[in-house]
Amino acid sequence: MIRPYTAEDRPALEDFLMHQHIFARLNEQSVEMFRDENVADFEADGTVSLIIREDGRVVAIADLLKRHPVDGSLWLGLFVVDETLHGTGLAQTLYEQVEEEYMRPYQMEFRLGVLPHNVRARRFWERNGYVYEKDSITNKGTRVHVLKKRLIR
Repeated sequence: MIRPYTAEDRPALEDFLMHQHIFARLNEQSVEMFRDENVADFEADGTVSLIIREDGRVVAIADLLKRHPVDGSLWLGLFVVDETLHGTGLAQTLYEQVEEEYMRPYQMEFRLGVLPHNVRARRFWERNGYVYEKDSITNKGTRVHVLKKRLIR
């Protein structure tokens, strides 16, 4: 079940993030740093933060910026599926639901940033229709490849 994050979700979000060792390492962070940064992002105004549960357990999270102040597109700032579920097809299913329910109603153009050394993620996003647009630096100083997807009406 996908639904917006609320304050009651914080303990489950923190627990979920503490188990994402691969993603934290890709971000060159300890799991504690990764947890703290992403909890802060989920509790900040201006984004739509989503908790995705199956059988009561958090299996994925997503964080969306509906309209970027510079380019006007919707940005998928974070999409993390529990690393124990990688390779099961769950990420594909969940992304399709997030796009259909939380992205398409608001925009026709989506962007996201992928860490240059995260080849697996880059392949996933390209399979979902994203194409390389440019290299960029995030507001946190991280170099990323910006990928873009444009829907055709």
